[in-house]
Amino acid sequence: YTDVYVNYSVDYDLRNSKYEPSSGHITSFYQELPMISDNNEIINTLTVTKYKTLNQASDMIGKASLYLKAINSLDGSDVRISKRGFVPYFRLRGFEKGKIGPVENSRYIGGNYVGTLNLSTTLPGILTTVENIDFAYFIDFANVWGVDYNSSIDDSFKIRSSTGIGLDVLTPVGPLSFSLSKPITKKSSDKTESFRFNLGTTF
Repeated sequence: YTDVYVNYSVDYDLRNSKYEPSSGHITSFYQELPMISDNNEIINTLTVTKYKTLNQASDMIGKASLYLKAINSLDGSDVRISKRGFVPYFRLRGFEKGKIGPVENSRYIGGNYVGTLNLSTTLPGILTTVENIDFAYFIDFANVWGVDYNSSIDDSFKIRSSTGIGLDVLTPVGPLSFSLSKPITKKSSDKTESFRFNLGTTF
């Protein structure tokens, strides 16, 4: 394939701080426009994240984040397999990366549309004597749907969800996060996991 795309993003940031915000929100829009492409896919991504102080005395901070993504072809052709959408790994804990959504011949093929909702809150009352460790409680919701080339394997109506506890540790090499999670709703074809470790924060 020969592809030339123009990418741009717009951020509207009203958080009170970029590092560990306690109030405000940030809205981001990303678009990928085809200039030269065999399939002419256009990708639109919208993310809205809001922070709110839930308890002033304990510094408990709540966070809600909405993620929406759509991939469609401008000329009505089918979206290429390599361009199809998957749930970002950090937005659905309790499930293996890329292992939910429409399945064809035992392959997870992604969808034309992706949606997630992440709700979390810090738990400041745990291990208050250790400054570089933070706990959080989270609930994740996600769905992948839309198969333009074969509607019979679409996966529109099953929302995946999970809940669990996250642990963030600040180290000299950067933040490390650990999470223990349990799926709440899933399909029999989904691949689940209970433990996750990665660089970056859980909250």
